[in-house]
Amino acid sequence: MIDPEALRTWMVDYICSVLSLEKATFSTTATFDSYGLDSVEAVLMAGVMEEEFGVQVDPARMFEAPSVDQFVALMTGTDAAALSTPEA
Repeated sequence: MIDPEALRTWMVDYICSVLSLEKATFSTTATFDSYGLDSVEAVLMAGVMEEEFGVQVDPARMFEAPSVDQFVALMTGTDAAALSTPEA
């Protein structure tokens, strides 16, 4: 089982790194496309995530759950609302 917070942190770090975004302003409830994460990058991220966490990741699931919190909830069986933290 993947730790929800570990996956959430990893995803934020990865997306901010590849898209040159500031972590301080990154919202885990915003949709991937609002940040410019396209299907090509989603496939790449899924591959890296598989290696990092040792699980199989279908990139299509990122479109079923199109935000970090929604995707983490889908992958870990947790409640997306419980993952969200208030914006600073």
